[in-house]
Amino acid sequence: MKNKNRVWIMSLLLTAALAVSLSGCGKEKVPETEKVTEKVTETEKATETEKITETEKATETEKTTEKESETETAKALTAEEEKAQETELKANKTYYASDDINVRSDPSTEADIISSYIQGDEVIVSAETRDWYKVEKDGYSGYVYKQNLSETAVEPKTDAERAEAQNNSTASGNTSSDTSSVDLEYNVQTFADSFPIQLSADANMRSVPGTDGDVLYTVGSGSSVTAIGETDRWYKVEFDGYTGYINKNLVQ
Repeated sequence: MKNKNRVWIMSLLLTAALAVSLSGCGKEKVPETEKVTEKVTETEKATETEKITETEKATETEKTTEKESETETAKALTAEEEKAQETELKANKTYYASDDINVRSDPSTEADIISSYIQGDEVIVSAETRDWYKVEKDGYSGYVYKQNLSETAVEPKTDAERAEAQNNSTASGNTSSDTSSVDLEYNVQTFADSFPIQLSADANMRSVPGTDGDVLYTVGSGSSVTAIGETDRWYKVEFDGYTGYINKNLVQ
């Protein structure tokens, strides 16, 4: 009887040991190769993300640099900086005034106005800077802003357009008297901007650009008057509250 009990107990122990062994075999072991592959994949993903981030940063930096360069280019240069970039053309080139424009002594909007062109005039260009053309007129050189010239011919302003411009000038207080009808009759061209001129002799300021005009005022030699327009032989000027016309032969 005792032997039977011992056998029975041994059978139970063996059965329990076998059950434990079988339960352990049911667990899946992750192969070592899979673990290595996962690590490599994670590393590749991290590297790829870093590369994308670096590319985005580089692109953003390039865009910022480009914007800064564009801003720097847009800055106006001084007359000295413009002249430092001046380049002579191989041959003079003909352009056309796209509006009534001024000729300045230096390539700067702050420079003195020494002459002008009216819309449609031919302009002879001999050199250029970044923003200005050097022009030749009546034996002297000056500068005209590039945007004011056209490579193709430009139609002159009509009498109606000039009358409107003159009326607007009068209405805004740019002249001391209404001379629009005279300007139309004598084809007086109004300058885009006024500029000072100095007299080389005593001069009569007349009511019209001709010797038959009434004398409004006599201006002494050496006096400076403000030129606001011109014909082929006369300047339209302002002086001491008067607006009239002075012969160009009396101007230095």
